[in-house]
Amino acid sequence: MTAHTATTYADNSCVCAALRSAARAATQFYDLVLQPTGLKATQFIALQIIAEAGELPQWRFARLHAVAVETLSRRLAVLRRKGLVSVRTGRNHGERIYRLTDDGKLALARALPYWERAQERLRRTLGAVESRALMQLCENAVAATQEAEQLRTKNAAQFLSTSRRATETGQDVASPSVLALSAASRSGKIQAPAKSQQRTA
Repeated sequence: MTAHTATTYADNSCVCAALRSAARAATQFYDLVLQPTGLKATQFIALQIIAEAGELPQWRFARLHAVAVETLSRRLAVLRRKGLVSVRTGRNHGERIYRLTDDGKLALARALPYWERAQERLRRTLGAVESRALMQLCENAVAATQEAEQLRTKNAAQFLSTSRRATETGQDVASPSVLALSAASRSGKIQAPAKSQQRTA
């Protein structure tokens, strides 16, 4: 990659904005190369993922590939209208399970050479070392955001527990002492107080 085409991000730049900008640019490039196939990059990826799994529940697709359920529903609905995927209802709470139709398998096979052409062009532009580093960086970013989300969920549960104890003892949930207790609980510096034991006579 030449120096004049690269964008330099400052240390205080928004990580989310940088990732979204790169994702949009890459998606537009793949869409352009895939145009003769009638598929967009997101549609090709969905077909490829389902094909590799054979059958795939929608919730698992969304969880493994960090796609919002609503967004994935729209993408899969388009593929269904095109006759490229079929859906059946599973036994687990009516889950929706997708698989490729014969037309879907054919569309994926026809689009694969175009996809590989886009891959090769991008790798050649980036360079082999940068391409491998980019893939690793993307994996690290996904892992980091998943860890942050788990921490947020844990903190929310701990705050709810602290608020419940405050309500039971008649304290104001927003009082400084309760907020301090919640912060200390989240940091692991204190544990929930044990129940007091009755004194024996």
